[in-house]
Amino acid sequence: MLRTLDAIDRGVEILVAAIFAIILAVALLQVFHRFALNSSLSWSEELQIFGHIWIVFLGIPLVYRRGAHLYIELLCDMLPRQPRAAFNLLIELTWAMFAVSLMVLGWMVARVAHLQESPGLEVPMSYPYLGMVVGGAYLLLVAIRRIGCGAWRPTA
Repeated sequence: MLRTLDAIDRGVEILVAAIFAIILAVALLQVFHRFALNSSLSWSEELQIFGHIWIVFLGIPLVYRRGAHLYIELLCDMLPRQPRAAFNLLIELTWAMFAVSLMVLGWMVARVAHLQESPGLEVPMSYPYLGMVVGGAYLLLVAIRRIGCGAWRPTA
């Protein structure tokens, strides 16, 4: 099971890097078109915005998996071991609830936005909002993994 989760983590890391590379390439192409060819691409800004949305919502679980999100340690470090464990578990459960809310709200917005079409790319506007759903699902998977592996237990 952990091997599968590690493979998913690696796949998401590669996907985020690929999206970033595409954003960079499209930005450079847009600059070339504007300054060298004196014309602009109608779709490039939209693609970059959509890519950034996906990077953010896939990046949240990547950073959370490493425990690298901002965290107020001062309060937690002042607590004795048992309350600290309960506090950390509460934080992990809050992440799981946040993931579920991302999935539900993202799905609701994506369903409504699917009726609209983006002007530049001419794709359904649900595509960027699906980043919330996919990112939320991945975040929930990471939260369950962290809770199950005991990442909330104090180390010292």
